[in-house]
Formats: sequence, C-alpha cells, structure tokens
Amino acid sequence: MTALAGLCISAFLVVLASSQFLPPGTVDVPVPRGGDCGGEGPATYVYRLSSKEPNDFFPEVCPKLGGAEVHFNDPCAWAHGQAQMTSAHFTKMCKGATRTIHWHNTADEWGFVNKGQLMTFVASPDGLPWPSSYNVLSPRGVWYFPSGWLHGLMCMTPEEEGGCEFTILFASPQAAEPNGHNLDTTMAQAPNEVAAPALHIKDGSFAASRGAFAKAEHSIHFSNSNMTAPIVTQVARGACEPSCPSVHETLAAPAAVEADAVEQKVRLPGTDGVTLYRIRTDQFPFARTMSQERTELDAGATRPMVWASADAILVVVAGSVTVSLEGGLLGSEAHAVYKNETLAAGDIAYLPNGRAYWFQESTGENPAETITVFNVGNWKSFEMAQSIREMPMMAVMSNLHLEKWKAAADPIHI
Repeated sequence: MTALAGLCISAFLVVLASSQFLPPGTVDVPVPRGGDCGGEGPATYVYRLSSKEPNDFFPEVCPKLGGAEVHFNDPCAWAHGQAQMTSAHFTKMCKGATRTIHWHNTADEWGFVNKGQLMTFVASPDGLPWPSSYNVLSPRGVWYFPSGWLHGLMCMTPEEEGGCEFTILFASPQAAEPNGHNLDTTMAQAPNEVAAPALHIKDGSFAASRGAFAKAEHSIHFSNSNMTAPIVTQVARGACEPSCPSVHETLAAPAAVEADAVEQKVRLPGTDGVTLYRIRTDQFPFARTMSQERTELDAGATRPMVWASADAILVVVAGSVTVSLEGGLLGSEAHAVYKNETLAAGDIAYLPNGRAYWFQESTGENPAETITVFNVGNWKSFEMAQSIREMPMMAVMSNLHLEKWKAAADPIHI
C-alpha cells in the first residue's frame, strides 16, 4: 500500500469513527449546546483575559518561571451568558508540566501553541482511526479532541528556554472546568476493585497508592485555595531528564498537526498587509466540529468586514488589535451599535454566528497576529467586499440612499 493510499484510508476511517460519536451536521452547521448561565449576563462581547488574575496558580510547578498559571473566561460574563464557545490560556508551563488527563462532558476542544514545544495525547473509544494519537507541536501547531475522548497535554520545553504557552478554545457554552472529569477525582471516587483494573495494577497496589490522591474525591475543581485536585501537575523527578522520552508520533489522520503542514495561505483581493492562514476539515480531517483562521496584520492593517456561518472566538496572539462587531445575539441586539474595543495579546472577543465584524492593528507601528476559531469544521466566510461586487450597483446605491453614482473604478461616488 502506498503512503498516499494509507492516508486516504485513514481519513475515511476518522470520519467513520467520528460520525459514531458526534451529532450530524457538525462539519458545516453549529449544534446549539446548553449552558450554565440561564441565558443571563452582561451585553459585552469582549473579555480582557490578559488583565485578569489567573483562575488557577501552581507555584510549585515551573517555579523558575514564577509558577504555572491558567486563565479561563467566565461564560456568564459576556454575550448575556449565551456564548456558544469558551476559552482557556495556559502560561508559564515548562518541561514535564502536564494538563491533567481528563475528558469533557459536552465540549469539543481546539488548541493552539503560542510558545514552546507541546506533546498532545488522546485515546480513541473504539480504536478508530487509531488506538491513540501522540503528537509533538511547535508554535502555531493545533490540535482537536472530540467531546468525551480521554486526553492530556505536556510541555517539553525547559524553563531556561521559556517553557510553553498555549490557548484552548471549547465548542461549548459551559465553563471547561468544573464540567471536565479529571483522572485523580475519578479514580479517588472509585472502589479499589474497580479502579485498579482500569489502571492495569493489582488491588493492593492501588490501595497503597490511594493516599496520594484520595483528597481529590470531594473536589469538583481546583482553585487557588484548594490544592486537592490540581489541573496542572509535574511528572516525577527525573522522568524528563535530561530530556523527555522520544515520542512515536501518529502521522495518519492525527489529532494534532503542525501549522506549516496544513495551513492554507490566502490574500484577500485589494487588501494590503493582511494574510490569512486557514485550517478546515479538508486540511485537518480529524477535526470535524472546529476550525481556525489565523490572521497576520502589518502595522495599521485592517482585516476587512466579514461574517461567518458559525460562532467564533477571536484571540489576540500577539500585538494589539481594535475589533468591532455589527450587532450581537439574535433579538433586540441583532443590529445594535457597538463601540470599537482595543484588545491586547491574550484577550478574546466572541463573534456570534452571522454577525459582521472587522479588526485592525491598533498601534500603526507594530504587526499583530490573531486566531479566529469556529465551532464547525468547515466554516464559510462571507466577505462583504466580494459579496457587494456581485450585487447590482444601482440597488447598492439605492440601499445606501445615494442618488448619484458613476460606473468607474470607484463606483460609489456622491
């Protein structure tokens, strides 16, 4: 069998396997999911995550970097508590620091590596398209984990080299924590004779080890005042020294991919200083319910007006951008006027399905970079400039309440 044939078969298997666990239509159409906010919250669509105190802080993990930190956005603190996506930002991670093995009730997960080298690992529930996918990602690499699949992450970059930083987006309106299921809590709640076989050890060995994590039994979620069930832990001393064990990577239909291998580069006609890099299911077959557009902006450049066929979160990866949104959620805010909001690296904005938006590098002096992550595998971008070009110009002028126009290079002319 040729390598190409093997990849084609693997891509078919991943779609077959995923279709058994994911709702139909999630490749192209968002699936509404219930949240925890009762449909109530403030009428804001930005969340300045970079200026918030970390939700979780682990001073003993990567102490040379100041201790690992995690920032989650509060889904009840924007978009009237109805946003269909949430976010988490992990910083000051270092070699051997792990995001605890866990699974999510309803959240599909998309990840982006901001800095460092990160190992991802996920187990399949039925052995398709593989029993597990292990991958190592460089900056801008991405991963995708379906809801319910057991998975975890580990940084492979030493503290002296700056460690790791990564951003996670969830296709779910629920806070990722406490709605996840962490390994220590699950095992602490199970009797020895049930937990031991799951860990492939004898009952006596499990009973002897239980004391190390027994306090996690009653912990719903780690917080700065509750150290019983941390969501970040460090591997055993020496396990990654002088370097972490080599990884046999999954190459056929993997759950994580390097950006250079899959991104589609796009330049919009008539737009200078803006470059788009797109990853849809066609480029990343395992990712059926989420996708990404990465945008590089030169100083002062503007990503033109657009709307999409999905909900999305815009994340500022580097620099500073000013973002604006035409209207909010469907209903009374559908056409409300929203002021421009300037966001720094680490800040996020929620973009409801079908709302027009645009953003611009805000300083006029430095470049910026963003990612926009969607809650479908194949989103459609409706570029305003392109769509207007296909409309009858006399109708466009009439709709803009203009009486005079000329058919020239600049047709809109008063």
